[in-house]
Amino acid sequence: MTNQKKYRTFCKTRNDIPIFSQPFWLDAVCAAGRWHVCLVEEKENIVGCLPYFVTKEKGFKVIRMPLLTPYLGVQIFYPDTLAQKKKIAFEQKITAQLIEQLPKTSYIQIIHHPDFKNWLPFHWANFQQTTMYTYRLNIKNIDSVFSNFRKNLKRNINAVSQHLKCIETDDLDLFYRINQTTFSRQSLKMPYTFDFFRHLDERLKKNNRRIIFTTFDKNNTPLASGYFIWDNQTAYYLAGGHIGHREAMSCTMWHAIQYFSKKVQFFDFEGSMNKNIAHFFSGFGGDLTPYHHVYKGKNKFIDLLKMLKS
Repeated sequence: MTNQKKYRTFCKTRNDIPIFSQPFWLDAVCAAGRWHVCLVEEKENIVGCLPYFVTKEKGFKVIRMPLLTPYLGVQIFYPDTLAQKKKIAFEQKITAQLIEQLPKTSYIQIIHHPDFKNWLPFHWANFQQTTMYTYRLNIKNIDSVFSNFRKNLKRNINAVSQHLKCIETDDLDLFYRINQTTFSRQSLKMPYTFDFFRHLDERLKKNNRRIIFTTFDKNNTPLASGYFIWDNQTAYYLAGGHIGHREAMSCTMWHAIQYFSKKVQFFDFEGSMNKNIAHFFSGFGGDLTPYHHVYKGKNKFIDLLKMLKS
């Protein structure tokens, strides 16, 4: 049995696989290449996995992050009988074995899920690393969540909530137009096509893992929209935007946070190294959470080229 088949079967038995590492997600976002997975097994049990995406860029074979996939990387599954004091040694051993299985390519880029803390084995394997940040909320106590919002954010939400309505919609075309407007306003190229997004949306709908919230004014004019996904532990803000009305975007996010407080424990804004976006996300009071971007090229020129493109 191939590693991918083993992994597909394995994922069906677990409830702790992040959505971005799920086979149905990888099937959807890796159309431009192929996804594979490194596995480490002990006594016929999978104790470590590392899904990755292989494609070609300018004729070079590379491992990189698929579109719309903020996290991937290593997952460790500790044996129930493993003593706490032995966990670090265990995860380093398993991570090193996973790294050894990666194929030879011109460049490797892996952005790990925030739950992955120990990137030392990648350092020892001559990878470079950049620390990135996201904001994450524990949303089980929803009253406490709102009380920790920045004062001006609470004031704005309370002020506009009488004039705006945020509802669940299933209009992917409308969402994409609003999303596209946000990129256009910043003179940025849309990073994914509608066909790509529709294909991903079909997989997410089939697995009941997505919802769209759109905020309208009293005249039913759409002002903001957000596309949210979730796994068994965490909800994620995947994409969204507004039509010149940031308060409507705040309402959309708050509506989503309230909705997911009944489903999962955490809400992940998926971070941004953009100063303005990070400031907006930080207003919701989440914990500033680091995660690891590791990368390695065959030579320093390729490293520099890829870093400039990232």
